[in-house]
Amino acid sequence: MRLKKTASALIAGALLLAASACGGDDGGDETADGKAKVSVNTLPLVALAPMFVAEDKGFFAEEDIENSYTDADIYAQLALQSQGKLDVNIPGLGGAFYNAINENLKFKAVADRNQYKCTSDSIFLVRTEAADGGLDSIADLKGKKVAILARGSSTEYWLSRALAEENLTIDDLGGLTTLGYPDIANALKTGAVDAGFLTQPIAYGLMADGTAQRMLATYEIVPDNQQGVISMSEDFLDNRPEVAERWIAGWLKGVRYYLDPANREEVVQIIADNTQVPAETVDAIYGTDQWPYMNPNGEVDTTRATEDDGAWLVENGIVENLPEVGDWYDDTPLQAALEELGTVDADRDCSQVERLEVP
Repeated sequence: MRLKKTASALIAGALLLAASACGGDDGGDETADGKAKVSVNTLPLVALAPMFVAEDKGFFAEEDIENSYTDADIYAQLALQSQGKLDVNIPGLGGAFYNAINENLKFKAVADRNQYKCTSDSIFLVRTEAADGGLDSIADLKGKKVAILARGSSTEYWLSRALAEENLTIDDLGGLTTLGYPDIANALKTGAVDAGFLTQPIAYGLMADGTAQRMLATYEIVPDNQQGVISMSEDFLDNRPEVAERWIAGWLKGVRYYLDPANREEVVQIIADNTQVPAETVDAIYGTDQWPYMNPNGEVDTTRATEDDGAWLVENGIVENLPEVGDWYDDTPLQAALEELGTVDADRDCSQVERLEVP
């Protein structure tokens, strides 16, 4: 219950900030040449590659979409999105997401953004010095300092699931620190924490320079987890449904191009350009179990999100009540986009996925 109250307080504070924030673009909903303006929150991560691809390859432009981008905190932006001041966001399906829905914030998940099928975009790393000192497994985390993104976030869920396998809880740790991914990386470098979750390509950088070592990839903790979604404000969905459909069509074109091995060299360069990470680093991740997967048909695994992952959040008091699927998911724009694009084979051959190792 304490976690739910904390999340509620954060949401309330974010709503106050959103209310005082400036409104949307005074220039209206269209550009001078008739393209629809869409405000999008994103981050410079490999898992957002389809968005970079769709932008750079002109897939959004083909759908008469002109995006304006921010790279703000995903969960703080949910409050802004609820007020119709942000059209598209990229949350994970964790406690923070479901608590926001329970607080009646007005947005909906509309399509998949990241599924942990054979791969994940994040990994649990242990500082090399700590590993050399005997921190070899999750069981060894007792009394150690660990970093996650936020209480009630997916990272807390993953950590708790891993600890539970060893009959441990977060209370058994020596400390739990909440930081953004770049700060988690710095905390591992300085020894402020012993272990923590990092996303790609930040994680690879710390593995490559010897700062940290792989303990568990996130998909090994929560296999087949429906991790991330594309969310849209209810204002956007209600008042510009055709634009929402076209935006999803552009996103799916980006996903399919990103997933096609024939486009490897170009996709790697697009990601490098958009994340300011060397192309050779991005290429080292390509095709491994740290190369993120998105459903090429955009379908969200609502069964996994509610019957397994969501149920765990309720059982552990992170979410008081799990909202009904219809309260947080609306695939109307996705289905309309699929009418335009058609569906493709979404089956995965996990035997073709290599484990990421650093030489």
